[in-house]
Order: sequence, then C-alpha cells, then structure tokens
Amino acid sequence: MLLFLVGIAGLLLFFTAVSALLRWRKASLAEEVSARTETWWFMVAVFMTAFATHRMVSFLFLGFLCFSALREYFSLLPMGEKAGDKTLSFRDRPSILLAYLTIPASLWAAYVRWYELFIILVPVYFFLLAPILFVVQDRTEGALRSLGMVSLGALFFAFCLGHALFLVNLGAMVLFFCFFLTEARDVVAFWVGGALRGLVSRLGEGTARRILSRPVAPTINPRKTWVGGAVTALLTALLARLLVPLLPPLNGTPVDPLFGAAAGLVIGVLGFFGDLVFGMVKRDLHVKDTGTLLTGHGGIIDRVNGLVFTVPATFHLFYWRYF
Repeated sequence: MLLFLVGIAGLLLFFTAVSALLRWRKASLAEEVSARTETWWFMVAVFMTAFATHRMVSFLFLGFLCFSALREYFSLLPMGEKAGDKTLSFRDRPSILLAYLTIPASLWAAYVRWYELFIILVPVYFFLLAPILFVVQDRTEGALRSLGMVSLGALFFAFCLGHALFLVNLGAMVLFFCFFLTEARDVVAFWVGGALRGLVSRLGEGTARRILSRPVAPTINPRKTWVGGAVTALLTALLARLLVPLLPPLNGTPVDPLFGAAAGLVIGVLGFFGDLVFGMVKRDLHVKDTGTLLTGHGGIIDRVNGLVFTVPATFHLFYWRYF
C-alpha cells in the first residue's frame, strides 16, 4: 500500500513538473495540464483519506460518489410538464427517487457482504418496481422514454459504478488497481493521442495516414482512433503487469502476472469505450461537459465514465479467478 501511494505521489509530482515546464515554455497545453494536475492532487487526497480510515468511511465515500454521479446525470435531463426527447416530466420524480434509493440499499448489501442481493437489486427489483410505478400513475405518453432514461441512470451509477463497493470487499488494493489503471488510461490516452496527431501531421497522404487517423466514431469524437485506443490499451496492460507485485494474495493465492496484464487490457479497452459511450450521451444532450465541479476535468461523470465500465468487469474477473 505504501509503495502504491509513493508511486501515485511520484506520478503527480512528475506531472506537476511537466505542467510547470509547459507554462514556462508557454505551450498550448499548459493551462489544461496544470488544471488537470491540480485537480488530481485534490481527488487523490480525498480518495486516500477515505480509504485510510474506517471501512465504513470507504463505503460512505463510494456511496456518495455514486449518488453524485446519478444526481449529475438527472441534472442533465431537465424536467418539464411533459416528457420530451431529452427531458423528464415531473411525474418521473417517484421513479427517480426509487433510483436514488437503490444506492443506500446497495451500500448496505455490500457492507454486510450480501452479494446475492446486491447483484439482483437493480437489474431485477428496480426494473420490476419502476414500471409498476408508471402503471400506478396511469402513464402512457412518454412512458417508455422516461423509463429508459431513469433506468439507464440507475444501471450506470447505482449498479455498475456501485460494484466499487464490492471491490472493497475483495481488498482495497484491488479497488486501487482498478481505479488507478482506469484513470491512468485516461492520462496515457491524452498523451498517446497527442503523439499520434503529431505523427499523422507529418505523414503524407497514404495508407499509413488513413490507418493511424481512422476514428472509431467520428460523429461522437473524431479524435478517438482505433490505433490510439489499441496502443493505450496495450500500455495499460503493461502498467497492470508492473502493478501486480503490489497486490496482496487473494484468498490465499498470489495474483498471476499474466492474469493481471489481461485484466489491465480489459480495463484499457472498456475504459476507452466508456469514454465514447458518455461522449455519445453528451452529444445527444448537446453539452461539452457534464458539470464544472472538477477544474480541468468537467463534472463527476466526466471523471467516472470509464469506471462505470471497468469497475464491474474488474470485480467479476477477480471474483471469478480468486473467489
């Protein structure tokens, strides 16, 4: 754990020095790198404080993170008298409240290690109760649209992101492994993307240029390329392999380095597509960022979008292999 913390502090110091150098050279990325680094110091301090204290504090922190992301999601969908293509109606408040209530229920189930309840709470019970609420309200017009919007929020932030609660039960270092690699993937993608764009700008027209610059989803984000995503995923797998010695034995079994690298590759791939999925959501809602809380990063969802996809995958991989 101490080595892990020292490593994170070292990375933050490195990027602090890089941002200072960029400011001195008056580079175009100076302000963005500096703002991101300062916010990272704050987020890491809060995260480490939560996990250096009592187990309940860790659970409350993660529960609040899920709640904040869900609240930010619903804030992007303004309410009106009638449900529209990108709005909810005032009659959706009961189902929204039900979505919020799944978070403390999931937190309690995870805290008492009731895995069987946790794993079906949202996919089964929420998805049964929410449409019943609509029926009791005698809803017809816009019901499917509203139900889809509310259910998607509960699935993303109460269930998928909520798997972080059970990652704590597997071991704090497994949670750190997932969180660190997911966020590191984002940083690596930032630099890999810049390097690839610089390389493409120096290439003439041809096959190599087309391959390197081919975007995955040009309408969502033309800067996210297949090559950039693949390189970033491979580098994430390499970083995961380097982190394996820091992981304690799980259920009495040391973590296999090859398994750790494979888990890192999965995190790299899913983190990439998680970013694109929420880019799709933002494009549909015509917003650049989901909020302004985190300087240089945007909102809570802008920071946890990859975790929504990587946390449940990491949990189930480690649970299947070692538990």
